[in-house]
Amino acid sequence: MKKPSSADDWMALEFEIGSLFDGAPIDEEDLFAGRAKEVRTMLETVFAKSKHVILFGERGVGKTSLSNIFWKRFNKTVKSFIVARVQAGPHDNFSSLWIRALEELHASGEIFGKSDLVPVNYDYESVTPSNIRRELQKCGANALPIIIIDEYNEIVDNDAKRLTANLIKELYDFAITTTIVVVGVAENISELFKDHASIDRAIVEVPLNRMSNGELREIILKRANRTTMTFSADALWTIVVLSRGLPYFTQTLSKHAALHAISLRRLEVTNEDVEASMEQFIKETEKKFKESYRAATRSNQENFFQESLLACALARTDDDGFFTANDVVEPYSAIMGGKKRIAHFEKHLRRFSSDEGGNILIKRGGDRQQTFRFSDPMMQPYVIIRGIQSKMIDENAKTILLQKEQGELFSKT
Repeated sequence: MKKPSSADDWMALEFEIGSLFDGAPIDEEDLFAGRAKEVRTMLETVFAKSKHVILFGERGVGKTSLSNIFWKRFNKTVKSFIVARVQAGPHDNFSSLWIRALEELHASGEIFGKSDLVPVNYDYESVTPSNIRRELQKCGANALPIIIIDEYNEIVDNDAKRLTANLIKELYDFAITTTIVVVGVAENISELFKDHASIDRAIVEVPLNRMSNGELREIILKRANRTTMTFSADALWTIVVLSRGLPYFTQTLSKHAALHAISLRRLEVTNEDVEASMEQFIKETEKKFKESYRAATRSNQENFFQESLLACALARTDDDGFFTANDVVEPYSAIMGGKKRIAHFEKHLRRFSSDEGGNILIKRGGDRQQTFRFSDPMMQPYVIIRGIQSKMIDENAKTILLQKEQGELFSKT
């Protein structure tokens, strides 16, 4: 790739970076990073036929991207994939959702010249699970139809949820080869299907945790390698740690950092550029998160709510993003500049997980084994970056808290 030599070249590179790191769900297989285990599980479910996938996890962990991509890995050799995607919403009932699914499946067949494999009729005013099952029975024996229902958690109609569960069971009982992939924000399958025991045999659960440090690093490198730009080791480390396992933030911070480097006519992204990207990130997200942050930390007294919330954001978590009060001790001590105990911030945790603090944290477990997680995972990087921007932690503390040992960081995949 040729180094930019004119204003037009640099502008073209800006557009390229903006496109590659735009933060939208991924639909190009070459840009997809990690998730090998989940991809394999979903593909095995499709090839096994008659079973269905429930893909769930926190908001922002890449569920939509995974559902966009998992089948494309073999699409060049397996020619019979016919994929339909439907975005569910609070307005949907069972009929509106599944008539749209049939329409999308029909359209997908036409687009890819495979309409003979999915000769479904979608000209209904209302449908039952049996109507949908009979239409999907028409699909050719060599077809591998996949219907993806995204944002399933947005459905509020309980009948729609109950009937969808009935449909999944009926498709399984009749050994229908179409695979349903239900995608939703949830901690567990019970939040998506309350009475899921009746469909347990028909489904494969695919919980999606936050991405590992190595996977986030791969996101940056895969995109950067398509351009003339590179990221220094320090820049990679900082972006990955700030992202807290959320790929959206990895892309957003990388984009702003790369654009800052381009504005200075540099092709290597450094920590200086990452620092600049933090400022831009705060400007872009202030409107969305400012009020929730203010509600959680508002006080007429010096109660160190902001410092406690920053310590929560920096605490070590499990794969699901949960942390304990003990995990907060080290970052809180570093922020406050001296050894602290749980008693110094215990009341703050109760506030943050109550109406008084805007329920900025979710609390789980009994009094002795309480764990916490940010209600909106997107808030966590915001709190960290805001804390750094406002000089709440000095450089020495920042080095400790952000795990400067890069070898350890990137060895965890």
